[in-house]
Amino acid sequence: MPQAPTSAKQHAATFVGIAAGLSLLAAAVLLRKARQQQQQQVDGARGAHYQQDSSELLKAVAKRSKAVMYIVSNKTYDKFSLPNLTKYLRMKGVEVFEGEDSEECLRENALRLLAFMEQDASKPGVRAQAGVPLSHELIPAGISPQKLNDMYPDMEEAYIQQPLDYGNNSRYGKTWKISCYIVGMETCIPKILPHPPMVKVMGPIMDQTTEMFAKWYCSLKSLASIDVSVLNAFVTKYRPVEHEEGLKKHIDGTRVDGSAIVALPSAEKWEGGELLVWDGKPQQEFEYKMKPGDILFMDNGVWHQANSISKGTRWALVIFMKLRNPKSYGSSKVLTTATPLASKTVA
Repeated sequence: MPQAPTSAKQHAATFVGIAAGLSLLAAAVLLRKARQQQQQQVDGARGAHYQQDSSELLKAVAKRSKAVMYIVSNKTYDKFSLPNLTKYLRMKGVEVFEGEDSEECLRENALRLLAFMEQDASKPGVRAQAGVPLSHELIPAGISPQKLNDMYPDMEEAYIQQPLDYGNNSRYGKTWKISCYIVGMETCIPKILPHPPMVKVMGPIMDQTTEMFAKWYCSLKSLASIDVSVLNAFVTKYRPVEHEEGLKKHIDGTRVDGSAIVALPSAEKWEGGELLVWDGKPQQEFEYKMKPGDILFMDNGVWHQANSISKGTRWALVIFMKLRNPKSYGSSKVLTTATPLASKTVA
């Protein structure tokens, strides 16, 4: 029997199938090329650090970024934490090595981290553009996003507005009413007391952030240790209404020696809310679209601004700190002792 002529629909289906196949082939080639490049970078890092043990590899990470070292190390910052290390690699899109021997996994993934950092450093970054060390730094996922997500319902329930007057020198004066306080300031009018439910939920996050800030500050200033106390700490809830949508360009006051901003999760996706920072010599403007868990550390006197949101709700934990008794390397060692919630000594 003679064959029926091929219809236009059949031709179209054939072309679609061929196009899809070519797209998959191209994607596979690109993926293989990316993996080859990543392996070449790891091989390069392996060659440079092959003879080093895990403690030396951690020092190599710290040399490139103390902030990253704090994230991938243990609680005392003297050894790698394999869970923290692999989590950070996955977050950065780096393929994680998985094997039965934990030491082999640790070493291989440490090499992959160094390869990634060396590749990242080759890109034009904010520090390279500035030409001098900056007085701020963004720490991606410095606080576990999952931990913050788990805490979010309790934080939202604990939140209340505690209006206050920041004084005549504040651009907001008596209109600031969108924060709930973990640590209050004696000079506030009216005097703001810590809100116990919020202290219970967010106090541990404040402590963790404060300790990380102290380590970061010591690295920035080449110090052996510093005493840190919290002047003021609060959770702020931004909404797209007048006086609640953002925060104009400002510095955090003459009494504040350092600040930290932690991006928090939200049940309502927001639009806008970018954080602008002016830093460097010559001064440059940096824009950060912070994700939950990201931390921004700032030295005193750094100008910054929270852009207004146009939709949803944005939450942030803000900490103002006072620094005392800086110790240089080679001076008398400051012993780390148990301290109350709003005070830390980090050595």
